[in-house]
Amino acid sequence: MQTNPILADPLCRPRTASKFRVENQIYVNGFHVDIRRFSWEENWDGTFEADAYYIDYSLGPRVRETHFIHPDPPGETVFLPKGSRFRAHCTPSAHRLLCLTFDDERAVQLFEGDELTSDLPPCLNLREPRVRRALARLAEEVQNPGFAQHVLVESVALLLVVDLCRHFRERRMSSETMNGRIADWRLKRLQDCIHQSLGASLSLAGLAAECGMSPRHLNRTFKATVGKTLSDYIAEVRIAEAKRQLARRDTPIKVIAGKCGFQNASAFSASFHKNTGLTPKQFRETQLRLMN
Repeated sequence: MQTNPILADPLCRPRTASKFRVENQIYVNGFHVDIRRFSWEENWDGTFEADAYYIDYSLGPRVRETHFIHPDPPGETVFLPKGSRFRAHCTPSAHRLLCLTFDDERAVQLFEGDELTSDLPPCLNLREPRVRRALARLAEEVQNPGFAQHVLVESVALLLVVDLCRHFRERRMSSETMNGRIADWRLKRLQDCIHQSLGASLSLAGLAAECGMSPRHLNRTFKATVGKTLSDYIAEVRIAEAKRQLARRDTPIKVIAGKCGFQNASAFSASFHKNTGLTPKQFRETQLRLMN
């Protein structure tokens, strides 16, 4: 068991705070648990980015005037995946929190190795009772350590992660089952994948695997959500990107065809004409005339 009670620089530290100190802390096998106090002595606006997976549990009332700029107000418990970015507004205030953060290697094992737990959304008001009870238990143990503290902290932290992932999984499955629509997080992941891979071969099976669904279920829920089939959506995205590139005179049409996922210039021309009524060359000439 890897333990180290002293951490020089806690993860997800609010670096703009006027004052910051750690009251108690424990580290065991990739889990960092600490109780931290920090405060702002004047107003501050800026950007916060989580440098690790992060869960906090407020040990006092939340100061509503100090918050991430987000539709959801902060609650007693906050969960942020690594890389989450928020604009933040801070007023003169003081905070005392229990914080649970994860080493990168531990986070990959727990959060990024399974299609049902990866890409968890940030949640600024996590109401899952099991997670909150586990955080309260960790706070008690860190403040008043007892026999086999490290074993207890690791066990509770692992149970907390399981309950957290179950909570988000149940929400996703419930949302998709109730309305037959693709969940927002899956839709965004799918759209990002399509936009970033236009030059590659995009298969239904590959895209379904990317967002953890069966090809049949993806086809059905995508059409119910977007109003068009996935193949039609991909074709529209490719044509839209082609239009954008054709507006520049310096890129050869055959190069644009490859970048937008067409096998050759002939296939590109046929698809483009079907969608716009113009060949790529005619479209480019029209755009250049309008620009002059």
